Amino acid sequence: MRATTACVYVDSFNRPSGDILSRLSEAAARAGIALSPAPCCQSELPELGPAISGSDIVIVLGGDGAILRGLDAFRDTGIPVAGINAGHLGYLASAELSEMEDALARLASGSFRIEQLPALKAALPGGRSVSAVNDICINRAVTVGMLHLVLGTDSEVIARIAGDGLVVSTPLGSTAYALSAGGPVLDPELPAILVVPLCPHQLSLRPMVFPARMSLRITTGPVRGDGPWVVADGRPVVQLEEGQSMEISLGQGNCSLVRFNGADFYSKLGRKLGWSTRGQNAQ
Repeated sequence: MRATTACVYVDSFNRPSGDILSRLSEAAARAGIALSPAPCCQSELPELGPAISGSDIVIVLGGDGAILRGLDAFRDTGIPVAGINAGHLGYLASAELSEMEDALARLASGSFRIEQLPALKAALPGGRSVSAVNDICINRAVTVGMLHLVLGTDSEVIARIAGDGLVVSTPLGSTAYALSAGGPVLDPELPAILVVPLCPHQLSLRPMVFPARMSLRITTGPVRGDGPWVVADGRPVVQLEEGQSMEISLGQGNCSLVRFNGADFYSKLGRKLGWSTRGQNAQ
């Protein structure tokens, strides 16, 4: 696949600088790629003209949060998302800001691959549902104390948890909130679901890895005051009441992320998290 058209996605609250947008436009023109704003970003990107439907590629300018929101905005469309890191860590990014020109040339020549990302699916009370590429979290409200949850399946209880909540993560999301909360890093190719308790009162309660076929049920215990929030990829979705349950499972990929040839998970992991720098200048 060679990209000839691309729409640009940016966060409305953190628009990239004019210099970055000028570089992108110039690089796209040299590569023969016609740019337009994503339909939801037209007011933020008037210099790119009107929005056009049916682009070959979505280019997200921003950090990991922006890339997650871009993936969500184009979920189920089949249009691949190429993230260019104009933020901080940029773990999900296809290229760094310094690599923008080369990235546009690769998109135009078809020198990239598309990674299908599995997504967590949560069935919520009242028939609602939500999906997440990184993680779905259950967080206690700031106005209450300890949160009580029951983690299990349809047929058994796995753990009764008292603490600040839970992070339920995909392997890709294991390097995000789950890692900060003490969870392990999972290879993205592992068919697994990661559950990391947040500040558990039981010291023996540690992160758990479940097979992808599992469907996990999380039920709220006694609630004093406001109920816990369900947060999908950083977006608050719904507040649970006492006794309510949600079912979380891992679905097939419906988000497409651009990866350039030669990008390696472990080398990127070491570079982004600083694991590959210690001792490199040692005599």
